[in-house]
Amino acid sequence: MPKPSRYRRKSKRGIKAIIWLVVVAILTGGVILFVSVYFEDTKTDLEKVNYPQKYSEYVEKAAEDYDLEPALIYAVIRTESGFNPDAESDAGACGIMQIMPSSFEWLQQKRGTEGEYTTQDLFNPEICIDYGSYLLKYFYDLYGDERCAVAAYNAGFVVGGWLEDSRYSDDGKTLTEIPYPETSSYVDKVESAKEMYIKLYYS
Repeated sequence: MPKPSRYRRKSKRGIKAIIWLVVVAILTGGVILFVSVYFEDTKTDLEKVNYPQKYSEYVEKAAEDYDLEPALIYAVIRTESGFNPDAESDAGACGIMQIMPSSFEWLQQKRGTEGEYTTQDLFNPEICIDYGSYLLKYFYDLYGDERCAVAAYNAGFVVGGWLEDSRYSDDGKTLTEIPYPETSSYVDKVESAKEMYIKLYYS
């Protein structure tokens, strides 16, 4: 019986080597894919810790009641208080959405609930989220622009003056520049947080 030629033996070894390389490549690719997915999931989980959806029942209700994106309300809450219902600023803003007592009184007058609540009620997340979202919607309707509404949530009606000033607005409807550094930084933080909430929960 003729013996296999040296060429055939080398050919078989070559085929085995190729098959082994293919198997290794598949296994390595699977490991890389697994590690990639694992770390991506871990990254997402960590981001969700930093961008939580606390008090979702109240946020979702307010979003529906006032036709606002839940992501925007969450972003304002995160920026204002970090979801701390007991937060109180040096200026006197109270609660999870940091509403000034004077603003709270004014909002109650507008809604026909004057005298129904006291400043202390702002530390109730359900009430504060409802009235904070109502205020956000008020500014949204007043200015017709989300960035302006967020700026007004921080700085108040002065935003109307900015819109009338060509240094800060080209069209009287949107802001090209916000002259208050604190408000400018605030708006950027809220918009950035909103984008993260959309990415994590609504995309």
